Amino acid sequence: MKRSTRSSILITSFLMAASGMIYLASSYAESAGSNDVGSQVQTMFFATAGIVCIPLSIWMLKNRLHSRAPYVISILVSAFLIILYVISRTVSLPVVGIQNDIGAMDILTKVIQVGIVVISVILLRDLKKEQVLPPAK
Repeated sequence: MKRSTRSSILITSFLMAASGMIYLASSYAESAGSNDVGSQVQTMFFATAGIVCIPLSIWMLKNRLHSRAPYVISILVSAFLIILYVISRTVSLPVVGIQNDIGAMDILTKVIQVGIVVISVILLRDLKKEQVLPPAK
């Protein structure tokens, strides 16, 4: 495995873990904020996102490039979180309504998630190049 590929795996794993920790911290902050239903839904969502991201980052480190699964899942999770963020700022969602706040942590997590998507796509491209397909019969 090339050194750049190893570095990309480490960076992607770190970004995924950082994203998870930010979501867990946001979950804690949201739970301390208020007890209305919208706040509770956001708390559960942020906690779930954090719980998904952290084990996924560990799976990337252990897997290296033996399987496409952690990279495909990280692309899907990150893209879903980015899309949901944009929707929550433009459309009134049930229970939580429309969100008007755009904070530094919001922007930071979206930049991290774009990085996860881009690097994961590159890793999947590299994996496809390294795979040796059996000759056709």
